[in-house]
Amino acid sequence: MKRHQTRSSHTKFTARRVSGFRVSMVSIMLLIVMAVLIYRMVDVQATPDERIQEIAPIPVTSVTIHGPRGAVLDRNGRSIAFSLPAATIVADPRFVEEPEAAAAALADVLDVSPEKILPRLTQDGAFSYVVRQVSPRIGERVKELELSGISVLTELRREHPNGDCSALAAVGRVNIDHVGMSGLEEAYNDHLTGVAGRIVKEVGAGGFTIPGGFEKVTEAVAGSDITLTLDRNVQYQTEQFLIRGVANARASSGMALVALPATGDIVAMANVARSSSGIVDCTRENLAATWSYEPGSVFKPVIIAAALDSGAIGVDEIMTIPSAVTLSGHRFEDDPWHEEVEWNLTDILSVSSNVASILIADKVGKKNLYSAISDFGFGDRTSLDFKGETGGILMPVKEWNKLTLPTFAIGQGLAITPLQLLQAYSVIANDGLLVPLRLLSEKNDIISNTSLEPVRIADARNMIALREMLESVVQYGTGRKASLSGFTMAGKTGTSWQPCDTGYECVDSRGEFAGRHHTATFAGIISNDDGPLLLVVVIIDDPKGINVSGGFLSAPVARQISEYAVRQLRMPVAVNTAPHQRRRAKPAPSPSATEPIPGRLRQRVNQQNDIADSNQGAGTP
Repeated sequence: MKRHQTRSSHTKFTARRVSGFRVSMVSIMLLIVMAVLIYRMVDVQATPDERIQEIAPIPVTSVTIHGPRGAVLDRNGRSIAFSLPAATIVADPRFVEEPEAAAAALADVLDVSPEKILPRLTQDGAFSYVVRQVSPRIGERVKELELSGISVLTELRREHPNGDCSALAAVGRVNIDHVGMSGLEEAYNDHLTGVAGRIVKEVGAGGFTIPGGFEKVTEAVAGSDITLTLDRNVQYQTEQFLIRGVANARASSGMALVALPATGDIVAMANVARSSSGIVDCTRENLAATWSYEPGSVFKPVIIAAALDSGAIGVDEIMTIPSAVTLSGHRFEDDPWHEEVEWNLTDILSVSSNVASILIADKVGKKNLYSAISDFGFGDRTSLDFKGETGGILMPVKEWNKLTLPTFAIGQGLAITPLQLLQAYSVIANDGLLVPLRLLSEKNDIISNTSLEPVRIADARNMIALREMLESVVQYGTGRKASLSGFTMAGKTGTSWQPCDTGYECVDSRGEFAGRHHTATFAGIISNDDGPLLLVVVIIDDPKGINVSGGFLSAPVARQISEYAVRQLRMPVAVNTAPHQRRRAKPAPSPSATEPIPGRLRQRVNQQNDIADSNQGAGTP
């Protein structure tokens, strides 16, 4: 018994020794394997195999960073259009729990129907816009709901301090993605947008960012501002005065322009139209540049300018004006009718005599008349060169018939734009210099029309005399409602017919005569002791009512606009200087020595020969 017990104890002791050895060996092997695995993991993470990357690329996502869009500023640095952060609500439909309940909760905050939101929470895919660019306050309320699958992003939204309507046609608008779609926002989109940045980062399953994973950030470059010649306040008030004027006249549309003649700066450019619902408001169409019309009597100063500069008539010349004149079987007469009278040029402009204007144009002759009209800028786009801008309609001399000259003389038969009319009156204000119009301030570092030089197209003394004649139109003639207290207003009215279905006679749906399409215009030059300060043009198209004249409809609006503009621009009133003897604080810019002189400023002998040639057959059957 003793021997057996001893052998049994020895067996147990041997088994324990073998078991401990094996454990040690296994432990060592495990440590080696773990070390190899750790090394391999570090090796793969730090230096991934390019072959494996080609087979199974690391999932990354790219996010575009839009830099702040540059602002559109007025001449005083005030914002007309700028960008502010806005909240955009997005959804990942894969993680939206109880879509119906989520839609109801969002609808209550966003003030829309749940039926409109629900499809965006249940559609296929990992991303869906619920609503874009709402106020940050609404975005915070959405965050407070803590809805699964719903996130709030920050985007930029374009803001307009004077309302979305103000300067709509000229400045233009951007789309929901902040890309310029019209006006200057479109024309200078690259300048305003700048350079977009980007975030590229590694993501895991479900699109979630991997902490410590690959990430590369390229910073965005903010867009640059652009500064305009517009005055934000004058622009807004001009729109308001024009809206009321068009609404009261029951007209279809209206345009108003305010500019500084010495520099060509446009201070206000208003375009309004009546919608299908009958509401008059700003329009996105830049009618001042894209719309052309037959101007009527407001065009007569151009005829007088051509006559003075060609020598066809003198400043103080007295003309015998009959009650009517018949050309090529067409009778032209003045309204109101008058007997044969002796009038000078001031009288002719004050009463807006059609007969006298036709006789004067006949003296000028068609070649010189065409040259003068084209030199004033009619028939060609202005220096602003807006997208869609038209040059109007000015037929070359070879296409004129025997009625072209007399109809041009009264502002019919040709088509001009409001901007062209503003430019023409700028020539009169600048003593015969055509100063290019501009909307971009010279403060900008982008290429603009600021480098264009003035061009002399008329004699300074003749234009000063013409301006004095136009002062009488406002003091005693058809433009009396434009008279401006404390300043001298020189201007001209126009009441013209526009072509309809059958000539100038409009018909209704039954083919019956429905009246005429009239356009009422006033163009004026505001001066003080230092000379011309401001230009204003007001056009009201297709008014309804008994009195549709430019003197009755457009002149009062021009006065309202002018009264506000001179105060806003801090222009001093006239004080001591006698009328017609004003001085200039700064003379109008003179043309350079190499400046081309227009063809109509030729020697008097050639002018008289052209007049004689033109008069043969012009104005006679």
